[in-house]
Amino acid sequence: MKIERKLKYGTFGWDDETKMFTVEYKGQSIKLSKVYAFSFLRFAFSMAQRNWFRKPDKPKTNKKPLIICDKQIKETRFDANQFILPNCEEFVKDELLEKT
Repeated sequence: MKIERKLKYGTFGWDDETKMFTVEYKGQSIKLSKVYAFSFLRFAFSMAQRNWFRKPDKPKTNKKPLIICDKQIKETRFDANQFILPNCEEFVKDELLEKT
């Protein structure tokens, strides 16, 4: 009894009389005996399990972390003037006067 499975580009077959497993792909074929076919399947399943349970590797980036700070900040002491926002009180007062 012969069993064949045809795919778009390849064909798999098993022949009970000769006990041979055949794989054809784009005109090329390979024949495996029962022992080698079983060994190949064990190999294929182990590779599939290995890749299934493996965590995907994150691509390594060599980017330096962005440092967002004022270049005037001194490392040794804290200067409060560096962290004060510009004074906007006059602008806000003018807006409030225009609305009223």
